[in-house]
Amino acid sequence: MSITECYPVQFFRSLAAQFVLTWYTAVDVITTGGRCIYSGATHQHELRSSKDSEQLAHRVQSSEREAVVQPPVHQDVNNSQPEPTILNPSQHIAVTGRNSLKHRRQAYIFKQVRELAWALLYLAPAFIVFAVFSYYPFFQAIWLSLHITDEVGNPVRFVGLRYYLNILNLDGSGANSYVQSLLISCQFALMVVLLQILLGLLLASFALAKVRGIGIFRTIFTSSIAISLASSSVIWSLIYNPTTSMMTWLTSFLHLSQPGVLNNASTALPAVAIMTVWTGLGFNFVITLAGMQAIPFELYESASLDGAGRWNMFRHITFPLLTPILLFLLVVNTIQSFQAFTQFNVLMNGPGPDNATNVFVYATYRSFWFDHRYGFASAMSIVLFIILLLLSLLQLGFLGRRVHYR
Repeated sequence: MSITECYPVQFFRSLAAQFVLTWYTAVDVITTGGRCIYSGATHQHELRSSKDSEQLAHRVQSSEREAVVQPPVHQDVNNSQPEPTILNPSQHIAVTGRNSLKHRRQAYIFKQVRELAWALLYLAPAFIVFAVFSYYPFFQAIWLSLHITDEVGNPVRFVGLRYYLNILNLDGSGANSYVQSLLISCQFALMVVLLQILLGLLLASFALAKVRGIGIFRTIFTSSIAISLASSSVIWSLIYNPTTSMMTWLTSFLHLSQPGVLNNASTALPAVAIMTVWTGLGFNFVITLAGMQAIPFELYESASLDGAGRWNMFRHITFPLLTPILLFLLVVNTIQSFQAFTQFNVLMNGPGPDNATNVFVYATYRSFWFDHRYGFASAMSIVLFIILLLLSLLQLGFLGRRVHYR
């Protein structure tokens, strides 16, 4: 079982989910009452605005009548008292319009601030959960990666980037075991990612066939989703048992030095990769099938009328319109393959023969729990984060330009 599947983490996840659900329920009740109050206040404001508009129109008409009826008043030249400034109707309307525009602008700003406050109130539980369970551990790992820690994990001395240089073999120590673990993780990702996508695409193409009982095959293709990774590892450990007749035949057929595919350095990593492909095949199949079913059928009818065959329709219609789904699967499968841990822990329970299955995540796990090098293990996790970030940006930047979005 992986570190992330232990009981305390599951407890805190369920507690956080209950907290978020309770918070959203309370906020929804509050906002429902707030909307009712706001709608009533808005209605009263509209009534007052209509009354003010009627009074303004009445004053404008009265001013026009007074301007027409009243004769001009002649003032004595010797009188030093200035004439009073009288606004004509057009000037009065302009001043009133400016005041109304200012009032509408203030109301718009108040509405935006109010909506932002409600949005932050709704997002507050998610911010709290992410801050406690994601952001704080991430920055804490960065801080620990720069220090030597004691036996309980408290930083005692600042070492800077020494751990990072040691991991990447840039300090001149000659210890390339962690670089070798990175290369093993890259090999494992190359075995798993492309095979999962291709098999998912192939099964999705078969599942689109309009034959009787196709729903049964779709259920079989998606059955691996319902099985956890730990359970799948146990099942495949029984399949890879060297005492079975199939493994005995396979050992003799491949001329292996040790009985069983997991006990030989040349076949251990491919065996774990095959098990991982089977585990993730249901997810890739479901996502690919959903993308293929979203393609309009009229495109295939038009292509068939033009004489296009199945291969040409797949090449010029299905594959281009499916590229967003394939890009998503490529990024997600790459991240999952580099983070693979459970299958190696259950199937191999160690670095494997000649460290053949000592992937980078498992090396991080051993540095943390067995060697108690908490700062070094934190530096390894940050290195893995940077590698996955760069790979994701490279995939999205390079392949994202070739994706056809409808």
